[in-house]
Amino acid sequence: MSSDAAATEAAPQSGAAPFSRYEFLLAFKYLRARRKHGGVTLISIISFVGIMLAVAALISVMSVMNGFRHELLTRLLGVQPHIYVTVPVDQAETSLTLADRIRELEGVRQAGPVATGQALVTSGRSATFASVSGVRPEDLARFDLITGAHGAENAGGGLVSGSIAQFGEGRHGGDIIIMGTVMANQLGVGVGDQVRLISPQGANTALGMTPRSKSYTIGGLLSVGVQDLDQILIYMPLEQAALFFNKSAQGDYIDVRIANPDAPEPVMEAIRAIAPQGSVMFDWRRQNQAFWNALQVERVAMRLILSIIVAIAAMNIISGLVMLVKNKTRDIAILRTMGASQGSIMRIFLISGAAVGVLGTLGGLVLGLLIVVGIGPIQDFVSWASGVNVFDPSVYSLYRLPARLDWGEVGFVTFWGFFTALIATLAPSWRAGRIDPVEALRYE
Repeated sequence: MSSDAAATEAAPQSGAAPFSRYEFLLAFKYLRARRKHGGVTLISIISFVGIMLAVAALISVMSVMNGFRHELLTRLLGVQPHIYVTVPVDQAETSLTLADRIRELEGVRQAGPVATGQALVTSGRSATFASVSGVRPEDLARFDLITGAHGAENAGGGLVSGSIAQFGEGRHGGDIIIMGTVMANQLGVGVGDQVRLISPQGANTALGMTPRSKSYTIGGLLSVGVQDLDQILIYMPLEQAALFFNKSAQGDYIDVRIANPDAPEPVMEAIRAIAPQGSVMFDWRRQNQAFWNALQVERVAMRLILSIIVAIAAMNIISGLVMLVKNKTRDIAILRTMGASQGSIMRIFLISGAAVGVLGTLGGLVLGLLIVVGIGPIQDFVSWASGVNVFDPSVYSLYRLPARLDWGEVGFVTFWGFFTALIATLAPSWRAGRIDPVEALRYE
């Protein structure tokens, strides 16, 4: 069927409503160009593939970014307080009772005193530095990395071997420590082995301060899921940490874990109401302000850059529509003489261009979701095919490439793909509607 016949078959009805059936019929008919107009079809295919790949890339990259953020924060907050509370030195004895009162507040899952210090750890084979945290046994038992709560197990963290049953209990329980798995591998030790801790904060003598050292037994190996933390982490009973580092028996601060770490302000207000005058408190975002700001800036920057790529891919629609309008000038003139309005002609080409954008966006949505769901096998295949570990944990601090779908992000990407495709079709469609049928037929 010729173009003239197609136009006659789908002749507009007088007073037809916008986006009527004949407009859709002509729009999709024009997309299936004959061989002599094959360039239009080729450009339409290129536009479809470009939008599909751009949308899929945007969904995949944003999901990986969300996965990094979730995994890092989950693991980081598994070992780090959500809220730090420090009481004045002259009221340090109130720390224990204050921790119990904080634990009873709404939204608080756990609260307890912590004493921290730095130490050199030796095993006879090797030595490394460690960040030591002294906690009460009952507080350690409530940590997400121990209980597996709030996705800690799914995040790849937890007690890999051993147990905390003897941690701080009995005569020898005070000599039990929990160590990170990477540190244990570096030292060549395991559960039941002994290591020696050396602290520069030793006893004061007539000759000055002398380093303090003591042997401890490894009661369990803990994996946070972040290599940098597994390399330096040690937990020991609070009383032992206070003695070893010459700290107060009440600890350095109160470690508060809450149900919603992303919104700590309500809990902090409640703590201020019961804390002694002069107490200082801040949340994990202030403690890791540079890290938090970097995550936010990187997320916004990547979204902006990839959104521009989607817009660039949508610009191919303009080329296709310009060629289509040029090839269909005679058809446009015939339709105008048969009663089609300028708006109807504009809508026909608007539908043609938007169809490419909508189908490309939907294809990219499906492809992006498949990539996110199969990110693990894809990583393994690329590593196998290239012979290179494409996700080295010593560089990225995570053992697997994470990906986490945020349906709000997916909705934004889908809307952006539709929107850019629609904007790209406006100029050529408007030009098609402005064609003068008399002039078009005269020079045809």
